[in-house]
Amino acid sequence: MDLNDWLIVIPARLASARLHQKPLQDLGGKPLIVRVYENLQSLKSFGAEIIVGADHELTQKACLTHGVPCIMTKSSHLSGTDRCAEVAANHPSKRYILNVQGDEPFVDVNDLRDLMELMIKRNPKMATLGFSSSDWDAYHDPNVVKIALDRDNRAIYFSRSPIPFDRDAHQSSSRSVHFAQHVGVYAFSRDSLVEFCRLEPSSLELLEKLEQLRAISAGWNILVASARSKSRGIDTQEDLDHARKVFHG
Repeated sequence: MDLNDWLIVIPARLASARLHQKPLQDLGGKPLIVRVYENLQSLKSFGAEIIVGADHELTQKACLTHGVPCIMTKSSHLSGTDRCAEVAANHPSKRYILNVQGDEPFVDVNDLRDLMELMIKRNPKMATLGFSSSDWDAYHDPNVVKIALDRDNRAIYFSRSPIPFDRDAHQSSSRSVHFAQHVGVYAFSRDSLVEFCRLEPSSLELLEKLEQLRAISAGWNILVASARSKSRGIDTQEDLDHARKVFHG
């Protein structure tokens, strides 16, 4: 698979309300942001370029210490995708941009390749990943984003609430649910990325703190590729503790 047209950006914001200096948190002896980059490195062999977009000198220093390509971006960006757009503007030859959030160290690169292939074949404005889950606790966890899908695997809505709400499961003791769990990556064409960043943040985005709702509110179709592997992002200390256990086996 030829990925020479792809730029992969890992946006990294140092400040985090739920986890202090999240990109610098230790994961197996290296900063989290470094682990995210290392997990993606195999995509470089297919031609993709990977770079971290940082907003603080401490993150940049951590990256450069470990040989991770990194550039400084504005601290005023409202979302990771806005940060990706600034990085992409300096790489005009890249036709597609993949945003892999800086707290996703376990995302499956094979799932990313499927997503990139979907983007090339179907050419939507935006695409992402969803994992079919039956985890009752994750279904109710506001740190786990859920997706409501139409029959063509287009996103109708994203939420931190349990959607679609399974009334029968809640009225019974089976606790048997099936839902699409969002994996925090986004694929754009260059033009659609620029267009996205020109949109005003929507009221839904600001309410749920989910940037993809900006696109939904603007009437965009977001295609969702099926992920084979569940990737748990790191938002809280509990997530970090879990990641450390996974990393050390």
